[in-house]
Amino acid sequence: MIDFARASEIIASQCALVRVRRASRALTRLYDEALRPSGLQATQLTMLVAVATCGDGGVKLGALADGLVMDRTTLTRNLAPLERAGLLRVARAPDDARVRLIFLTRQGERAIEAAFPLWERTQKHVRERLGPSKADALREELGRVVALAARPEKAPASERPAKAPARERPARLAKRKAKRRSPEAR
Repeated sequence: MIDFARASEIIASQCALVRVRRASRALTRLYDEALRPSGLQATQLTMLVAVATCGDGGVKLGALADGLVMDRTTLTRNLAPLERAGLLRVARAPDDARVRLIFLTRQGERAIEAAFPLWERTQKHVRERLGPSKADALREELGRVVALAARPEKAPASERPAKAPARERPARLAKRKAKRRSPEAR
């Protein structure tokens, strides 16, 4: 039997994922509080800046999701309030209606300009508290973690996650269940 209290203790003390999530939540809270006067959250500013760096041609939704290491559904849900606020514009690609392009509006540019000094002040505070060399080392190490997670096939075979079994078609699955329940199958 699994001792859940002990397992939880081990995971909390040794698991990098738990520590990264805690650090992420703490930093997000710090940046969100600093950005409150701008009306933006840290995640929203990150999305606006990511779109801004792609230029006037906009960015494909899939490319933006990949760049932000987010799944498309989550990204779409997070872009909706920015679009409603007029900070972004979402349009169909002229050459392929299946492709959605994201554009930064002039209002979005102004939102970045208003939020940037607040972000910069917080960034300076974090860097001073950690120390410049530790802040740089942390940034580099987290970049390596993101790269590793983005390309798990590059990890040694012993460290790769197991592939999930292929899903069976519902009809085939129903037949198997019915067969198991039938008296002849016993």
